[in-house]
Order: sequence, then C-alpha cells, then structure tokens
Amino acid sequence: MNVHGFDESNITVLMDDGQHTPPTKDAILAAYKQVVNDSEPGDAIFLHYSGHGSKIADSSGDEEDGYDEVLVPLDFQEVGMIADDDLYNLFVKGLPQGVHVVSLVRTSVCNVSMANRIAGMKFTCV
Repeated sequence: MNVHGFDESNITVLMDDGQHTPPTKDAILAAYKQVVNDSEPGDAIFLHYSGHGSKIADSSGDEEDGYDEVLVPLDFQEVGMIADDDLYNLFVKGLPQGVHVVSLVRTSVCNVSMANRIAGMKFTCV
C-alpha cells in the first residue's frame, strides 16, 4: 500500500485501539528514534501526534514561562511524560541536514508553545 507517496513500510502507527502498538513513552520515543535513524538528506517526513499534552515545571531554566510543555503517553503515571526539551534533543538535533519535516501536534490542550519550541518555528493554534 502507498499512502500519499509514503510506502507502508515507512509508516508507524501507535494507537490505543487494541490493534496497533500502544502509545507508551518507550514506543513514542522509539518511533522518533527510528525516524531519525532512517532519515537521509532529501527525505520528507510527516509526523502526527494526537493525544494529551500538558505543562510541567521547567527543569532546565530555559523556558520564559517557567514550564516545559509535555506529551502525555498512555503510561505516563508509571514512567512520566515526554518533555519538549527531550523531543528537541532527540529529534530536531538528531535529524540530518536537508530532511523536510511536517509535524502536526494536536493535543487536548492547545499547546502552541510546545510546537514552536520543538520545531524552532512559529505556529498558531487553530
């Protein structure tokens, strides 16, 4: 199957529907790592996160508002959340130059500052 120009073997779905890999913290981070490892200059990547988001106290002192924005994985009560700093270090810093990324982050809370922080770009909440 080919979905919008992306081969099915290059598509990872994490979903808590009993049919796909559940969106646990380890699974989400592993999916981001796999994208980084498989990417080459000239590649086009589409990422979509639809789930819960929140804010926690900034642990590194780099946030003007004093909060890190976080993704809330399925198992957050046991293993914690995924902070914007962690995603930036893993994904943005890890990607080779020349990779085109479109990332749609849709959380239960409009979390524009997280999208801006991760991508280093300006987004608006719609």
